[in-house]
Amino acid sequence: MKTPLLLLALFAAAPSFAQEAPPGPPLVGDVTPLADPGGRFRWGASAGAGWHFPYSAFGLGLEGRLGYQVTNVFSTYVALGGTFGIGFGASANGSGGSVSITAINHYVMALLAEAIFGDHFYVAGGPGLAAGGLAVAGIAVKSEGAGTITALAASGVKPTIDLRLGFALGKAKPSPSFRRGGFNIGLQALVMFHPDTVVVREEADMNGGSIQVQTRELITTVTPMLMLGYDAR
Repeated sequence: MKTPLLLLALFAAAPSFAQEAPPGPPLVGDVTPLADPGGRFRWGASAGAGWHFPYSAFGLGLEGRLGYQVTNVFSTYVALGGTFGIGFGASANGSGGSVSITAINHYVMALLAEAIFGDHFYVAGGPGLAAGGLAVAGIAVKSEGAGTITALAASGVKPTIDLRLGFALGKAKPSPSFRRGGFNIGLQALVMFHPDTVVVREEADMNGGSIQVQTRELITTVTPMLMLGYDAR
């Protein structure tokens, strides 16, 4: 009788001597971010129209963009495109008048950094390089008969500064994509430096004499443009 009772007591006390098994590792699953972390490629394209200063010419431009969205606000991209324009100018007053013609054509590459706020308002800027030519020819005549013929030409590789701001339409896709795709409307100011520009000025007087002077100068042009395009940030 004692043996069954002893076995029953040992069986009842066994759980108190047993060690509990350690907890298993937590289950690992896909964690969906609640906010846009960035970290994706971006691309876009646009076309624009504007005006070249100080040598008046109507201009058109085309551009493609490829870069990386670092965070939901900041990104960087390379812009590749071209701009060309042609213009005619004329003026007259009591002391004389002038006429001119301008032609400009460049391929442009720029490296830009961009910040976008509220998924819509963006500003961007950066340095670049342009390759192409600028040519201007003009004649000015004074009322007493004297006149000046001016011609300038610039070609080769030229440094640029590219500044932009605008508004992006559309809205961000839901998690996990967060990509913002939509059309843009913005303003671009392309500042271009033309080093070693050849400038020729020939002045003629009423007696038929003339003096020609040729110099090499640094010419700066500014091209503000209205841009319309599409970006997937």
